[in-house]
Amino acid sequence: MTFLETEEAWEQLRQVRTEAAAEAAGLVRGPDGRRRWSEAASPEARLLADRYLPLCLAGPRLTIAQLGQSLDGFIATRTGDADYVTGEEDRRHLHRLRALADAVLIGAGTAVADDPQLTVRACAGSHPVRVVLDPRGRVPLDRRVFTDSSAPTLWVVGTTGEHRPAPPDGVEVLTLTDPDAFAPHHLVRALARRGLGRILVEGGGVTVSRFLHAGALHRLYVTVAPVLLGDGIPGLRFDGTPVMRDALRPPVRRSALGEDTLFELDLSAPQPAAPLDGQHRETREARGEGEHTVDHGHGQPLARAQARGAEGPGGHPLAGAPAADVQRQRHGDQGEHQQGHQLGQRSL
Repeated sequence: MTFLETEEAWEQLRQVRTEAAAEAAGLVRGPDGRRRWSEAASPEARLLADRYLPLCLAGPRLTIAQLGQSLDGFIATRTGDADYVTGEEDRRHLHRLRALADAVLIGAGTAVADDPQLTVRACAGSHPVRVVLDPRGRVPLDRRVFTDSSAPTLWVVGTTGEHRPAPPDGVEVLTLTDPDAFAPHHLVRALARRGLGRILVEGGGVTVSRFLHAGALHRLYVTVAPVLLGDGIPGLRFDGTPVMRDALRPPVRRSALGEDTLFELDLSAPQPAAPLDGQHRETREARGEGEHTVDHGHGQPLARAQARGAEGPGGHPLAGAPAADVQRQRHGDQGEHQQGHQLGQRSL
């Protein structure tokens, strides 16, 4: 018997945007209301339809986010090394998400620290427009989002970096004069006006956290690797609730990505998390549980939200910090570690 295999299934699936197109591709609705391949399909092909068809049919306006992290919630070590937290199957998953998006969005810290390409290479698909949020215009022009001409880049800057050099060809600069325009919902609307309605927020942790806390995400994908880092650069961080019963508990699906576990959270009707009240915040600080610091045994707390975390205004202790200060905090303890994070080694 001939089965529909993974690559052929993906080639058909990634072009689906309407119910009629799904039907034409051979995805028929079953008694439970879910669409499945009408022909015999391999387990991998069936999994692709189950995981990605909801995104394909979500319509022209969709905002999703993806993070890969350790079991204890870090996206990189304390030195910024993230090569790689999760495995190869998660990388393919990330590239499939890119292929289904009009735009892939990152903060300035991620552009500086990771130097990602943000293109589709691990699967078939078109490259999305790369959107770099850079309120202070601090991302160097030698980053691959600027020098790699395989996909267009939209550089979103504020007015504080008005004397920046002209970007290379293929890079468009969008200057936002109002700091509030960097708020997630404003950004989503601004990109939609440019025809970029399907957005993947890829990093870093602060940028994803801002979109989550603002209620601007429809879906959040978190891939957890079975590795413990102890401390490092955190993934999701936002002002939460003082009581467990008020915590965000969205519908979730779990699936395996090799040795990693993928959590898919449905936030289609998201609500911003309630901020901590003053009494609870004081109690937490009195117990030494500051959200973004960790004591390494020398009585010197190291800021966790380091270069990857300083990605824009609002909601984070380092959001308005000068880049030099962030770099000092990021590398402050590297004297004890003989190996540093070599920028530009990743090929994301």
